[in-house]
Amino acid sequence: MRKAEGDELAVMRLAREAADTRQRLVAGGLFYVIGWLVVSAPGAVMVQHTLAWAGITMAFMVLAALRLWPAVPDEQAGAAGISRWLDRQWSVVLVTAALWGGVLSWILLDPHLAGGRSAALLCTIAFATAFAHNYALRRNRALLGVALIYLPAPLLLPRTDESLAVEVTVAAYSIYLAVVLLRSYREYQQHLDLYDALRLQRDQYERLSRIDPLTGVANRRAFGGALEHHVGEARRTGRPLAMLVLDLDHFKRVNDEHGHDAGDACLVRFADRLREMVQAPGAHLSRLGGEEFGVLLPGYAADAAAVVAEGFRASLEQRPLQLREGPLAITVSIGVAVLHPEAGEAGAELYRAADRAMYRAKAEGRNRVRVEAP
Repeated sequence: MRKAEGDELAVMRLAREAADTRQRLVAGGLFYVIGWLVVSAPGAVMVQHTLAWAGITMAFMVLAALRLWPAVPDEQAGAAGISRWLDRQWSVVLVTAALWGGVLSWILLDPHLAGGRSAALLCTIAFATAFAHNYALRRNRALLGVALIYLPAPLLLPRTDESLAVEVTVAAYSIYLAVVLLRSYREYQQHLDLYDALRLQRDQYERLSRIDPLTGVANRRAFGGALEHHVGEARRTGRPLAMLVLDLDHFKRVNDEHGHDAGDACLVRFADRLREMVQAPGAHLSRLGGEEFGVLLPGYAADAAAVVAEGFRASLEQRPLQLREGPLAITVSIGVAVLHPEAGEAGAELYRAADRAMYRAKAEGRNRVRVEAP
């Protein structure tokens, strides 16, 4: 169970990361296109290197378009599907970063393009800073992306005629980028941890709101949802749906003679025994209130459901419940009803029919099973 919960949490975390990644991807590619056009204009790249200019422009535009496709997978895609999507999107981002690093290197090394050098350095600082802030979802990949964008600047500036002050400033800024990136990464991980904690807390509250706190079985609210679901499945598949309503006989006497603690323990042991006995696939057990319990048996016709009910009744009669105070002999009255989907019956009718059958069992002397059609 813990492994399953851990796997589910991992998928939830990946899905959140994928959604955040898409949010950051939407506009980013367009800025690289604009940056390239700004940088290439004063350097006369378009005139002197027309084919190269057109190829780079087209590459940036294609990479910008690839950021928007395909759509973000949801949790149904599983960890593998979401991871594939993230790997693909990161590939696009890193290729874009490498292309910009190549453009920067070209402009810094070619003296004929010196006119675009200042714009290229400003755009590089802006892109690297934005990358460190926005793409720190994965530390190592983000470090690689910033390096691809920014490292050509401090490495190649010494080969240009820029002043030493510019070279030192650009080199020092790389330290700032690393610090910002690592801090952003830690903050994002904390954000994911908080998201996980809030979602787990919400799920726990949801589960608790559907569990009877005394017996640990589903409560009446959960029973209503399960009944609606199984009625819908019965109509879809054409299979019958049986319902058992069980009520402990003379339960008030247990409280009066042994105390309410013993009464609570009796209900807990009864629920445990019922859980052990009812092992049918898809069966749903709930405490409907007080000493009344309900069981849904998908696919069971009336005779098969009556056999299950009689088997449990006989077992309870023959084997008393074991309490701290000692064995407690108690019996149960059970009503059985079956919903036939072709008749268009509703879940409420099924419950009323099973409830009537249970009261008939009570009226006829208790400790028996009665069947009634809705």
